[in-house]
Amino acid sequence: MEEILSYYFGYQHFRPGQREIISHVLAEHHTLGVLPTGGGKSLCYQVPGLKLEGTTLVISPLIALMKDQVDQLRTMGISAAFLNSSQSVREQQEIEAELCKGQIKFLYIAPERLQQQRFVALLRRLPIALVAFDEAHCISKWGHDFRPSYQEVIHTILALPQKFAILALTATATAEVQQDIMQRLHIQAQHVVKTSIKRRNLLFEVNPTYQREKFVIDYIKRHAQASGIVYCATRKQVETLYHALEEAGILATYYHAGRSAKERETAQNDFLYDRTRVVVATNAFGMGIDKSNVRFVIHYNMPGDLESYYQEAGRAGRDGLESDCILLFSDRDIGLQEYFITASKADGDYQEKMGEKLTKMIQYTKTKQCLEATLIHYFEPNERLEECGQCNNCIAKNKTYDMTQEAKKIISCVARLAQNESYQTVIQVLRGERSDYIQHQKYAELSTYGIMKDYTTGELHHLIDELRFKGYLNAQDDILLCDDTVKQILKEDMRVYTTPFRRKSKEAVNINTVEGVDRKLFERLVSTRQQLSEQINVPPVNIFSDYTLEAFAKRKPTTKQEMIQIEGVGSYKLKHYCPAFLEAIQDYKTIS
Repeated sequence: MEEILSYYFGYQHFRPGQREIISHVLAEHHTLGVLPTGGGKSLCYQVPGLKLEGTTLVISPLIALMKDQVDQLRTMGISAAFLNSSQSVREQQEIEAELCKGQIKFLYIAPERLQQQRFVALLRRLPIALVAFDEAHCISKWGHDFRPSYQEVIHTILALPQKFAILALTATATAEVQQDIMQRLHIQAQHVVKTSIKRRNLLFEVNPTYQREKFVIDYIKRHAQASGIVYCATRKQVETLYHALEEAGILATYYHAGRSAKERETAQNDFLYDRTRVVVATNAFGMGIDKSNVRFVIHYNMPGDLESYYQEAGRAGRDGLESDCILLFSDRDIGLQEYFITASKADGDYQEKMGEKLTKMIQYTKTKQCLEATLIHYFEPNERLEECGQCNNCIAKNKTYDMTQEAKKIISCVARLAQNESYQTVIQVLRGERSDYIQHQKYAELSTYGIMKDYTTGELHHLIDELRFKGYLNAQDDILLCDDTVKQILKEDMRVYTTPFRRKSKEAVNINTVEGVDRKLFERLVSTRQQLSEQINVPPVNIFSDYTLEAFAKRKPTTKQEMIQIEGVGSYKLKHYCPAFLEAIQDYKTIS
């Protein structure tokens, strides 16, 4: 294997997971490989394909991906070809003739090709050595890019008379999607190879800015020599942002499914060949694009699920160099994604599942935990977590609450339980709750029973999650385990901090926010609320409560960014009600 790797590809060592996957394939085992974006998935079928006698069939979802892979193989002196609708009948016939003569080592096809009986009859006569499903998450109904045609061809592949291994490869598959792929392709658990999605060269950031266009323009100007992708949720938004970049003097191109095939090809090639460094696009762009020096991926809108987000963000930094993955977010994005779900023609189960995925995506935008660890936990719940130390949550200065004493109590409780237990049981013991199970296990006799009875279940979840994301507690199928690093806490060598979380602390802050209220401004704001109430025929307190108006009168916010931080101000009210109050505050400050 190493000889092939070195001779054709110029590498001396395999990346994590590659050797194990290739070994399974060479032993003729159906195999699932889950490797991170940029983790070298193609080598997992190219190396065994070169070693085995016969043709390797690669089922690929995109024409652009096929062409790119074939071009790369040909530059290394490897015989490869693709068959798709972009070719003339004569071109296809020539390739089929070469196949029959055994002159093509790798054949790339779209799944739809396998619906043609004539082509299937041709395949049955060929010496098939290996069948690879690239972007295998497309197989599963629960995958973020499900394609029915992928599922429909599985029976055709399994019915071929030749003896060969099947290899499914993907970068983004949750445990549920992995199980679905394994079941459909008859892959056994011992032939699943997964590596961590962790890529420390990627710097993750969530930015709730209300000036997205300005942010993108300023960012690109500061990184004038960098290549990057800006993803937008709609075609209209793509074109609007593209024209804004154009007006700002930034050379860019744009890509979406509404453009002609020729225009899309031109845009893609301009980006690939560095004729333009920035492409603004919908999620129609990028799958299989092999451009290693993408230095930034900015999401102008929140995607509908974390699989899509990670797949798209992971197109940055494939060369291993430091790259930015920035998600611009506002609550308005939630409504758009909810519309996409309800407007789809999918069945109720699918829509419900997409709603659950959207909830996880929203939680990512709100979390105070490490962003990289949050992504890892989503894709592989059992993986040991640790803070990356470089995302905008890790470098924020908001973890000011010293939770060291609470950490010791939690760790002591987990260590003292008779057997490994779940989050729920640990929290019940800490809170001193009674149940038949706790009585049966005699947990009420432990010294840690009820040791944190003054904490709510939510607060204990927060503390345990903090220890989990810092790597002090690990979890296997939701069962909590102490990591060896807990010794650092127990020996007083380590302090542990988290964001302020206790309800009592929050109430004290709320009381303080209404002290020193400017009563004259408050009265003016009450008057503004009354006028607005009459205009839109909504009860005054439904617009803002007195409590919120008092907070306005104390803090005197002058921007929407400042106003959204105040309790009682949501995205809808920020847009429809706040301008009147901002104007009132500004007028008051001017004459005061």
